[in-house]
Amino acid sequence: MTLLTLGITAVQVSNAADTHSRGFYIGGFGGGGSSDSNAISQSGEAYKRTDGLEGIYGDSHHNFNLLVNVNGQSDSHNTAIGGTHIGYEFPELPMGSSLAGWAVRPAIEIEGYYLGSSVSGTLTNPNPETFNGLDGGLVSVEETTQLNPGQHKFVDTFSQNMGVLLTNGVLSFKTPWAKNIFPYVGGGIGAAINSMSGANSAQVASGSPYAGNEVGLNHFNSNSSANSSAFAAQAKAGIRAELFARFSVFAEYRYLHVTDSNYSYGSTEYPAVGSSYAGGHAQTSAWNVGLGSMNYHTGVFGVQYDF
Repeated sequence: MTLLTLGITAVQVSNAADTHSRGFYIGGFGGGGSSDSNAISQSGEAYKRTDGLEGIYGDSHHNFNLLVNVNGQSDSHNTAIGGTHIGYEFPELPMGSSLAGWAVRPAIEIEGYYLGSSVSGTLTNPNPETFNGLDGGLVSVEETTQLNPGQHKFVDTFSQNMGVLLTNGVLSFKTPWAKNIFPYVGGGIGAAINSMSGANSAQVASGSPYAGNEVGLNHFNSNSSANSSAFAAQAKAGIRAELFARFSVFAEYRYLHVTDSNYSYGSTEYPAVGSSYAGGHAQTSAWNVGLGSMNYHTGVFGVQYDF
């Protein structure tokens, strides 16, 4: 009877230990991944001034403004990720019979991380671009309308530094096969603050006599940095292993979705005299750039410590 009592007590103590949640924990992680292609658009207005000019500009006898509207797709690109989170794991909930060994441990996390990458894409005009201030809005040179669809082409590049702040819900699963290994799934919502720096917009082709092949000219030269914010949502799945008391390691896959965002870059400013671009360039309005929704697929490795 004494041995039986001791055995029951040992099982009860073991079960109590197994069902004990971690409570508060903190973790850090890093890794890499890639982004899907996303839409890019660019719009602005170039101020064409013909006074005192010769040739085709002077022949128009009008000052006019070129309305630029181009769009395209970014290339898929690699990204680096690194961040930290703090969470609280609630007491586990049995799944089925207590003897089956299955249980779920819910947790909530506050998480912040960094995503860094380079974005580039080729943009063209899907529609004829209009010239405000000229009869009919379109220029006709030798009976050819300028600019026809697809004649205006830009290559845009950006350095992207994104900060993401999320609130996550996580479900960890205890299985009967390994008491120190926990598969888990989770998801969260929050915000992404995207900083785009070192932006370059190079016109690489045009069928118009009003805008040639401008090698070496950055249309964002007066201000090549811009910031924006957007809604962010993620899903993740991984596995955590308890190596020592209070110390765990984990590996996981993450999917992050960031909604559309808009940016304002500086005007094109290359004066005819004293400019780094020979001959100068027509001054423009500020440029508006839109990025379509972005989807990231990343893998991370991290460590956690339980308080």
